[in-house]
Amino acid sequence: MELNILSVEGDDRKEWDKLRAYLKKRGCAVYQAAAARDIYRILRNEPIHIVLSDFKLKDSIGFLKRVKTIRPQVEVIFLSGRVPLSGAIDAMKAGAYDFYEFPLNHRLLLAVVEKAHEKQSLFVEKVELERKVRERFNFGNIVGRSKPMQHVIEIVGSVAPKNVNILLAGETGTGKEMIANAIHYNSPRSSKPFIKVNCAAFNEGVLESELFGHEKGSFTGAISKRLGRFELANGGTIFLDEVGDVPPATQIKLLRVLQEKEFERVGGNETIKVDVRVIAATNRELTKLIDSGRFREDLYYRLNVVRIELPPLRERKEDVPLLVSYFISKLGTEKGYGIKGITKEAMQTLLAYKWPGNVRELENALESSMALAEKDVIEGRYLPAFLLLGQPQNGDHYHIPIDLPLEEIEREVIRHTLTRAGGNKSLASRLLGIGLRTLQRKAKEL
Repeated sequence: MELNILSVEGDDRKEWDKLRAYLKKRGCAVYQAAAARDIYRILRNEPIHIVLSDFKLKDSIGFLKRVKTIRPQVEVIFLSGRVPLSGAIDAMKAGAYDFYEFPLNHRLLLAVVEKAHEKQSLFVEKVELERKVRERFNFGNIVGRSKPMQHVIEIVGSVAPKNVNILLAGETGTGKEMIANAIHYNSPRSSKPFIKVNCAAFNEGVLESELFGHEKGSFTGAISKRLGRFELANGGTIFLDEVGDVPPATQIKLLRVLQEKEFERVGGNETIKVDVRVIAATNRELTKLIDSGRFREDLYYRLNVVRIELPPLRERKEDVPLLVSYFISKLGTEKGYGIKGITKEAMQTLLAYKWPGNVRELENALESSMALAEKDVIEGRYLPAFLLLGQPQNGDHYHIPIDLPLEEIEREVIRHTLTRAGGNKSLASRLLGIGLRTLQRKAKEL
């Protein structure tokens, strides 16, 4: 492991000479400086990992802060003779990694230096990961030149920096989660948690515990205290997907969090304060749920401070070629597919399809085609079978060739039924006349 150390020594030259010799013998690159201008020049120009500094420097705490300003990831370890305990405590509070007194145990000090370097490596990895996330969810990565999508991008850019709740409305697969990510990672809360909850994935009791946590013994199986998603998202953003599926009893508690910014865990009495921005998403018309008494009107207005409508893919067909190019590049990078493009014939097939599953369905179709392609371009024969079955005559019927394998027919019937049911597997299983477990098993197998 490459380890570059800057030695900022003090009065005991003999002790520092021994230390530098030991570190060099162990394979460390040791830089040496005494004057402030040389110290800061080396920090700016050289890949320094660790600073070993004498604590008798004038204004050592100020020196530490200056080092952290120039290069935040660098760890500083102070070495000195007898120093009051209060001085060491002040140094640690200011951000020093550790504090050692002379005479030194070189072996133990090197172990501390290596641990500090490991911590620094984790910091660098975290920074790099955050950079990649920010790049991925940059506004420029929201693909679309159609008027509907340009309008969406304009609104997202406007509201992202503002601390307002947002309701994303649109059909399944239109990219609501991607937009929620873009809003969070382009907001002042970007360094804080972004917590996602699919409200349709839990029954009433479990959802309440997921959102607000529970105390030990609050119900059967609660063997320990658990923090809820709102608590985990404190200071950041929570994304409530399929918010129309939140049960009425839980809606009351959710409304209180939005209004009062506080709640109690399930089975608890302690009031917990949180500062969380809420981005909700739905593929259902919440006003109809309000009319039928299944969704609270006051909660709707708390969530719907800013509403962003995501258009279905069939209403922005001019974006299909852009999305195809984007997904070919993205999937090629992620999965190593050597696909460079798509034939005109295959593109015409994609443009002719109505895409009831929207952008998500298009991405899945392209990934399937790229996996099957034997050349470096996607040809029509590599496209999924459903694209070659013909367009649906209406919302309930599809053409299926009589020579299509039974497994492929079953796959397409299940896929289109799930699309018709808006991704709701319980509803799809009822439409197909099979049990939910059977549908889940078949969907996994197919």
